[in-house]
Amino acid sequence: MTRILLHLALSLSIVLTSSGCATNTSTSPVYDPYESINRKIYAFNDGLDVGLLEPAARTYRFLVADPIEDGISNVFSNFDDVTVFVNAVLQGKIKQAASDAGRFLVNSTIGIAGIFDVGSRIGLPKHNDSFGQTLGVWGVGEGPFLMLPFLGPANGRAATGRVVDGATSYLPNYLTDEPRVLNSTRALGIVETRARFLSAGKLLDDAFDPYQLLRDVWVKNHRNATWEDKREVSLGEEFDEFEEFDDELDDEDEGSEDSSSDGSSTS
Repeated sequence: MTRILLHLALSLSIVLTSSGCATNTSTSPVYDPYESINRKIYAFNDGLDVGLLEPAARTYRFLVADPIEDGISNVFSNFDDVTVFVNAVLQGKIKQAASDAGRFLVNSTIGIAGIFDVGSRIGLPKHNDSFGQTLGVWGVGEGPFLMLPFLGPANGRAATGRVVDGATSYLPNYLTDEPRVLNSTRALGIVETRARFLSAGKLLDDAFDPYQLLRDVWVKNHRNATWEDKREVSLGEEFDEFEEFDDELDDEDEGSEDSSSDGSSTS
């Protein structure tokens, strides 16, 4: 099954990135040939967020006590460490892969299925690696920028990478085949993620061009995550709101990690 997914992802990646391989280096402007369609999909996603996800996230923040919220966030992060480990191996980062495996083992056992982030406390930090990044390390171009319905920003490489990541990133699929449990877990994961980025969402709402801001920040972060200081990364000219929004996203990520490590509040 994994081999089939790998072949499928590589085939899709070749199709989706072939039109942009020569134009989207790590320092080139964002390649967005489908901008008109992407903006319509962004508007759809934004309407869904305003009408459903953001209210659900605020209700979640209000009703769920901070220690429980931190525990839920840690569990989903623990699920993700399986994907991180697989991609670290595929990228040849063996030392990091050993750390990721140890982190998952420690948090799944001593940390009680990941509720407590014991790994960070003993020097096994959280990493973030996806198959989209792995494809980049293997030399596959980014391809066009894509705004995906429900899923948000991506590019051809990242979108195809999700096919493989989906086989490793969601452990509940291996624990139960009960649709109600699986759907409830997925819904909780979506709301939990949205709750962590409430303040960043406010900055996006206030932006002059929210679509361009989200697109450019996502692309630069994806490039940074792929190359990890091995190549220069830029988008050309960045507008005034870019750095503030990017810093806010970093603060949200660091804040959630800090709270899971020391028990402090994230709300």
